[in-house]
Amino acid sequence: MSLRQLSRLAALLLTLAMVALVWRVAAVDWQTWRRTTSAAAAVAELRLALLAAEMVSRERGPTNAALGDQAPLPPDRAQALAQARQRSDSALDQLAQVLTPGEDDASGRDAAQHLVQARQALQQARAQVDALLAQPRAERTAQALRERVLAMAAVVPLLAPAAGLTAGQAQHALPVLSDDVQAARLSAELREYAGLLGSHFTAALTRQQPFNAEERAAIERTRGRIDELRFLIELRVAGQPSAVEQAWQLANQRYFDQAGALLASVIASGEGDGRYGLDPAGFAARYVPLIDSLLALRDVLLDQAARTATQAHREARQALQVLVGLAVVAALVTAAAALIFHRRVLVPLADTATALQALAANAVEVRLPQPSGQDEVSTVVLAVHALQRHARRRLQLEAERDELIRQLRDQSNTDFLTALPNRRAFFEAAERELAQAQRHGHGMVVVLLDLDRFKQLNDTHGHAAGDQALVALAGALRRALRQGDLVARYGGEEFVVLLNHSDLAAGLRFAERLREAIAALSVTGADGRAVHLSASLGVCDSARHGHHLMPLLSLADAAMYAAKQAGRNRVQAA
Repeated sequence: MSLRQLSRLAALLLTLAMVALVWRVAAVDWQTWRRTTSAAAAVAELRLALLAAEMVSRERGPTNAALGDQAPLPPDRAQALAQARQRSDSALDQLAQVLTPGEDDASGRDAAQHLVQARQALQQARAQVDALLAQPRAERTAQALRERVLAMAAVVPLLAPAAGLTAGQAQHALPVLSDDVQAARLSAELREYAGLLGSHFTAALTRQQPFNAEERAAIERTRGRIDELRFLIELRVAGQPSAVEQAWQLANQRYFDQAGALLASVIASGEGDGRYGLDPAGFAARYVPLIDSLLALRDVLLDQAARTATQAHREARQALQVLVGLAVVAALVTAAAALIFHRRVLVPLADTATALQALAANAVEVRLPQPSGQDEVSTVVLAVHALQRHARRRLQLEAERDELIRQLRDQSNTDFLTALPNRRAFFEAAERELAQAQRHGHGMVVVLLDLDRFKQLNDTHGHAAGDQALVALAGALRRALRQGDLVARYGGEEFVVLLNHSDLAAGLRFAERLREAIAALSVTGADGRAVHLSASLGVCDSARHGHHLMPLLSLADAAMYAAKQAGRNRVQAA
């Protein structure tokens, strides 16, 4: 083959390589431009989904106020309720307009179906509220008020698939939006739980009576979820721009400080004589404006996500335009210089293109060509080496992030002192086990125990001794359990055990063995002397009291206190 033929062949091959490279990069930039377009649209749709949930949540305020008022409602109260319902319907209509899933979009169809269910549930809840509002206030029982409040609260979770769908689309299209999008969702969820916490007070405020056991349990569960959400948001907003930090500081000041003081006052009254000095409307008037600071944080995060998506879209478009221009220039330069540079450019550039394709497929261990001099081609080769190092680092960071998420999930379900599951984790697991036991027809036993004179132990021998006692008790519980049983720190010095495939007799034998094991424990006090422990235990079985967790816990708690009143260090059946 002649030199001219070789030159023409080399020029042709070089041209083809350049075209392939430009096409590859152009395809990436084109996909980036399309993704940024999708990301901006998804952020806007996420805003609509969170706004719909907000409006439905806000509707509970006028609803709770109306439930605490006389019948018929005063005109201003009736107008406020009607306006709140109109805002909810309008927000749901706007969300329905953007949720138009395609034939192969299973997630979109699921979100749209849940939206339909949410609207149906909202109408049913409103009808139940209206029926109760028609009754005189004195005839509205605490149970009826609570059922209406919970029916309204049950609507918001049905909107979660829409928010999850749009948030997932935004993050998939533009991963850099992850922190802002997730923090915005967490802020909206925090506002929902803050509103739900206020709704738990409606029945007690209406009837001006102390909280019952069910209300106390619901309040504690909701406060626990609020604390968890606060921690998760702290992780997301740390290191964010000043606008986000200021919005988070304002939310802490107004909700966790100011609203927290108001909640503490109401809870203290609810656990005391029930003299609140407030009705549901008065409480809502003071409480709702304080929790709106959480929505301000959500809006700041969504605005920031929208700006990020818009900026990324603008940059992608500019990059695509620049790439097209550079491709034209590169084609002309390649055609003119092919005969001169084919030996120093063709081979290394082809190898580099292959390496880039491998890197694009996350093949970070692919062997790269080595630079042969100090020219531009060598610079490109070195840049690909740098890309490979960055890709390896990125994969390492992703693995570290996944491990951190797993650790955070485990920590959220574990009591830090005793390393036992915490109250929230126990509720989730116990509800599941009880439902399975009811389905298969086998018995379950709840054992609730409390260290005797724990406050006296702390006051006399120091909190270090108290912590030793809790850790020692946790160890005794672990040793006593069978495979398949559940144990958790229920709160303070209280622990709870759920015995699987058990009846009352077996539960009492287990509780007695556990009582003896605890009585054999001792810790070292501040003065160096051994302090012996004891516990009072309450036992309740499903055969006599059913497979529902809250009644079993309540009865076991009553039995435990009966054991204390009978002299402590004993076992008492419900």
